[in-house]
Amino acid sequence: MLADHQEYDVVVTAVTRAGIAVRADGHDGFIDRTEHPSWWSNTPRPAVGDRMRAVVLDATRTPPRFSALPSDIRTARSLRHTEPLTRLCPPPGRGRTVEWAAVEEALGTALPADYKRLVEWYGGGLFAGILWLLEPGCPDALYDLAAQTAEREEILTELWEAGEDKPPELHEDDVRLVPWGYVEGAGHFLYWLVRPDAEPEEWTVLLNEGRGPLWEAHPVSCSQFLLEVVAGTTTSFYFTGIDDIVDPEDRNRFIPNSQILHR
Repeated sequence: MLADHQEYDVVVTAVTRAGIAVRADGHDGFIDRTEHPSWWSNTPRPAVGDRMRAVVLDATRTPPRFSALPSDIRTARSLRHTEPLTRLCPPPGRGRTVEWAAVEEALGTALPADYKRLVEWYGGGLFAGILWLLEPGCPDALYDLAAQTAEREEILTELWEAGEDKPPELHEDDVRLVPWGYVEGAGHFLYWLVRPDAEPEEWTVLLNEGRGPLWEAHPVSCSQFLLEVVAGTTTSFYFTGIDDIVDPEDRNRFIPNSQILHR
């Protein structure tokens, strides 16, 4: 059974004016011609027998629609953990509409597709009774994406100028941090390591402990990090003891900002 966002090694079985018929894991599929790199670049046109990596865009179509574009494959890898998260920790039932172009312009960077999906499905709020997802446009600056990006940049700059060691990942040129998560009480912040040579879906998650100079690096998306915290499979030192501090009924519950902040 094919599933959205899953990757497969596909074989071209036919080439038509509309696109490419493929075979993937025993199933037929189709790649519209605009979803193959040759439409956008000098990549050779597909031929019968070619093998390529492709991702399922829509498994409900007949035949299911695939894409072989590297950008779609990166996005799918990022989104792959959002749906398991919603099954384990259901959204509150009403999503958000966000003008992402304006948000990204204000931040000076694009944002990962899975983060956008989380905000649109959940909004900002508290996962697993402990981990706060920052959101754009939150009326409380402590939980607002843009406000915290500016504030944390200023705080960290002051700490490093005072002699605190930077994590090794920040010794690269032109990298920056953008916070996306916060643990109230402990004060831990979760950041994306924004690198100019990497797509947002490839960014590393960096955790900075709230009351000390230590950092953790996790080469996963924010949705995968959240899923592992909620599921209890995280390797983060700061969340492995979550069962000792979070009520069991809160582990699989999301509480939106609208409920917590009474807006």
